[in-house]
Amino acid sequence: MKSVIVAFLTCLLFLCSQGQIGGRSSKCKCFNYVARVNRELIKTEPVVHPPNIFCQKTEIIITIENKERCVNPQSPLGQLILKNKSRQTKKTAVSTMSASTQTNTRSSTSRRLHTTAKPMQRP
Repeated sequence: MKSVIVAFLTCLLFLCSQGQIGGRSSKCKCFNYVARVNRELIKTEPVVHPPNIFCQKTEIIITIENKERCVNPQSPLGQLILKNKSRQTKKTAVSTMSASTQTNTRSSTSRRLHTTAKPMQRP
C-alpha cells in the first residue's frame, strides 16, 4: 500500500514539474532600469513581457553590447517601444485576416469555375 502512495506522489510531482513554463522564472526579471539609452546601441528587437501570474509588471528587455538591460515601461523609450509593438501586432493581425480572406475568395471562385466548366455527357 505504501509503494502505491509513493508511486502516486512521484507521478504527481513529475506532472507538476512538467507544467512549469520553460524559460521564465517565477519572479520578475527587471529590478533595475537603465536611465538613458542611445537607440542606435540597441542590438536586437526589444522583448516585451506582459503582466502574468508570475510578475504583475510589464517588462521590456533590450540588448546593449551583449548585455540584457531593462527599460522602464513608463519612460519615453518604454512608451515608444510599447507603441511600436502594438502597431506591429495590429499589422500582423490585419495581414493575417486579409490573407485568409483572399485564400477563401480564390478557392470559392475556382470551385465555381470547375463546376460550370464540365462538358455535357451524352448517354
